[in-house]
Amino acid sequence: MQITPSTRGSWTVLTLAGKLDNAGSEELRAELLPRLSSGPASVALDCSALDYVTSSGFRVLLQAEKEQRKHGGRLLLAGLTPALRNFFEIAGLHTVLHLVPDLDSALAAER
Repeated sequence: MQITPSTRGSWTVLTLAGKLDNAGSEELRAELLPRLSSGPASVALDCSALDYVTSSGFRVLLQAEKEQRKHGGRLLLAGLTPALRNFFEIAGLHTVLHLVPDLDSALAAER
C-alpha cells in the first residue's frame, strides 16, 4: 500500500493506493491515527486508487472515525470505486463513515 500525504487548504489529504490489507492497515494506522488524536484535524482519504479493503482495514477506518469524533475533527473518505462503495454499504459502514463521491467537490463543500 502506498500512502501519499498532501495539504489542500485546511485539509490533510492522504491518497491511498493499492490494497488496504493487514500490512496496509498498519501503515495507515501509523499515518492516520496520530493526526486525528493530536486535536481537531480535517483529514480526507482519497480512495480513488484503492484496490480493496480487508476487515483489518475497516477496523482502522472505524478507529479513525472514533478518534476524530473524540477530538472534534473531520474525516472524509472520497472517491471509492463503485465496488468498494457497495461493500461499505453492505457492511453498513456508510452509516458510520462519511463517504463522498469525489475529493474536489467534498473539500469545496466542507469549506
